[in-house]
Amino acid sequence: MLIAKLGTGTGVISEKGSLGTLIPNLFTIAVTLGAFFVMYQLILGALNWINSAGEKEKVEKARKQMTNAIIGLVILVSIWILFFTIAGNILGIFESDGAGGYRLVLPHLFGN
Repeated sequence: MLIAKLGTGTGVISEKGSLGTLIPNLFTIAVTLGAFFVMYQLILGALNWINSAGEKEKVEKARKQMTNAIIGLVILVSIWILFFTIAGNILGIFESDGAGGYRLVLPHLFGN
């Protein structure tokens, strides 16, 4: 693991397998798993709607399940955008590595 010395360098940890790549990767995995769960809920809701055979209560339950899945997807995308906007652009904690990924930039007291 590459460790930046206080007062020298940029404070960037960018070595593969480091904490600087682990945090954004874990966040990406969590969002991806959440998206798969949303798709599962949408498909399950659609199947419940089909199997409801026109019963009003079952149709309403399936519709509610699909609506909640879509709301969850909107929340998931909003969190994704806010995380990288706030942590990247506003706080400067994450920088794009040019290869479609992000790296963690550690704050430091002295140096450039």
